[in-house]
Amino acid sequence: MKTGEFLELLDDIIEQPAGTLGIEQKLDELEGWDSLAKVSFIAAVNGQFGITLLADRVVGAKTVADLVGLVAPHVAN
Repeated sequence: MKTGEFLELLDDIIEQPAGTLGIEQKLDELEGWDSLAKVSFIAAVNGQFGITLLADRVVGAKTVADLVGLVAPHVAN
């Protein structure tokens, strides 16, 4: 998956129009980044990549780039 596709997936999870997010976007500034979005993100990553992320790693992410880092081997530039 390319980074742009990953960002579109994240846009969908937080219910924003495609192309809204930037890689350096701070997650705490996103209205849609709530507990449900975090669970949805974990489920989407598991479905897309077969990776089981620990909730504390997702909760600890501060930026979109941090989320990309959690799945880095599966997301290409």
